[in-house]
Formats: sequence, structure tokens, C-alpha cells
Amino acid sequence: MTILEEAYVPVTQAHELVQQYFATYLPAEEVDHAVWMFERSYPLEEATDWLHESSKDPVWNRLIIGLRCGQLLPRPARRLLDQVYGSEQLARTLLEDYAHLEQEQLQLLCLDTKNSVLRREVVFQGTINSCPAQPREIIKLALMTVTARIVIVHNHPSGDVTPSTKDIEFTKRLQLACELMGMPLLDSFIVGVNDYYSFAEQGLINCNTDSQ
Repeated sequence: MTILEEAYVPVTQAHELVQQYFATYLPAEEVDHAVWMFERSYPLEEATDWLHESSKDPVWNRLIIGLRCGQLLPRPARRLLDQVYGSEQLARTLLEDYAHLEQEQLQLLCLDTKNSVLRREVVFQGTINSCPAQPREIIKLALMTVTARIVIVHNHPSGDVTPSTKDIEFTKRLQLACELMGMPLLDSFIVGVNDYYSFAEQGLINCNTDSQ
């Protein structure tokens, strides 16, 4: 039995899920064509035949797996971490996660109104000293979860947690984008092997969530 049968998802709703999926990867003007191409190769009314298969296209394959496992279906958010009370508390957890990474990685944390982490997502994986990122990609991911505010974290494999000029510029651009979306940037962390840098602790981010 497929996920479409188990959840009684009609073809029209499945079509909407496919559209939503491609909208997270592609510019708006390319979404409709991608949906048409996918549904031409994998007709939704024939899902019982192809959901168990794999696609050679990695993007399409992730969509098939998502449909198969029900990962694209609406579901209540669940807490991934306990309530965040301060930057130091969260940073200690993040230090453990990044302790052995040899490449720079940027991660997004989506928090609810009580500062419980509902989602953690690796947004970018870079080289040993570079991790290109764009605020719009982070905002897009955050909007897919019931998010009240966000935190971002990336590591410096060198161990030096001093923010670079690019780190500061990027954080300022992201903070502005978050403010425009009504979804505050609570903190931005840089973590090393045994130390961390918090933009909020250093006064470079001033996030007043009392009114959120």
C-alpha cells in the first residue's frame, strides 16, 4: 500500500505537494515546467506503480522518497531540542555536533514561540574554509516550518571563531531579511573545536522577542 493510499491523498493534493517541493529548489518561473516534466514521467494516478522505484535524477528521487515516506504530508511539529534559555546553553550543544567536522557547514535552527527547536537543517556544506550561503534560501526553509524565530550556526574548521568580514556582512543581511519577514534572527553562532562566538552575546544582534 502506498502513502497516497494510506493517507487517502487525492491526485489534486499530491499535485500541490509536488509543486511545493519544486518551489523549494527552483525559481518561481521554472516550477510549473518541472512539475509538468515530473508528472509526465510519473503520472500521479499511477503512483502505485512507480512509488517503489528510483529515479536517476537526484532531485526527482528525493521527491519520490518523500512521497513514499509521507515526508511531504502536513504533520504537527515536534520538538527536537529542549527549550533554549540562552546562547551559552545552545552553543554547548552545537559544539558537540561540530567537533569533528573538517568542512565548513551552515545549519538552520527553527524555533517556536517558546524557543523550542522544531527543526534543524544543514543549509550549506562548503569547503575547508568556504561555505557560500544566501539569506533567501534560509528564509525559504524556515517558512516551511511553523517558525517564530531562527538561529543559524556555522563552524570554522581552523578552530578560530573570530568572525570574518563576510560572516558579519552575511549575518547583517540575514537579520534584515528576517525582520522584513517578521521572523527574528535570535542569534548567529560560529563554533570551533572548543570555543564559540555568539553575535547576540557580543551585541551584534539585538533581538527583542517580547512582542513576538
